[in-house]
Amino acid sequence: MAQAVNLSRRILLRGRTGPATVPIRPPGAIPEPLFADTCTSCDKCVAACPQEILFCGSGGYPEVDFRLGECTFCNHCIDVCPEDALVSSIQPPWHLKLQLKDNCLAERQIVCQTCGDACEVEAIRFRPKIGRVAVPAIDPDVCTGCGACVAACPENALKAVAHG
Repeated sequence: MAQAVNLSRRILLRGRTGPATVPIRPPGAIPEPLFADTCTSCDKCVAACPQEILFCGSGGYPEVDFRLGECTFCNHCIDVCPEDALVSSIQPPWHLKLQLKDNCLAERQIVCQTCGDACEVEAIRFRPKIGRVAVPAIDPDVCTGCGACVAACPENALKAVAHG
């Protein structure tokens, strides 16, 4: 039986410090330790993704890069997974939290609402402030984690982080 991947050790060996970040796996990925044991890195999910947002990441395992586009939750990746590392019964398909970085144009008082315009479910609202540019507020209860806002941001100021 394969051993679970120790991400914190991998980070240390690459000369990085700080807590290990969990990679964003395709939708429907089973929990990370089981995923590393189950996925054979066959790349079928990467090839099946019509949005082309999946790539072979660390260890050859599939990861999502929302800077390339959004996930439409088409389930093509799940449908082609021969090892059941991706399953449609996992709902929601992933647990992501969006983080707004310091380089957000609105936070720097430059009018921009690109992320909100890209969000079909309207999980991003702009809070007006007297005498200041409205800044984005992300409603985690509405956000589907599709990544459309990440891809749309001209400053790469939104980051999706896997959690839970």
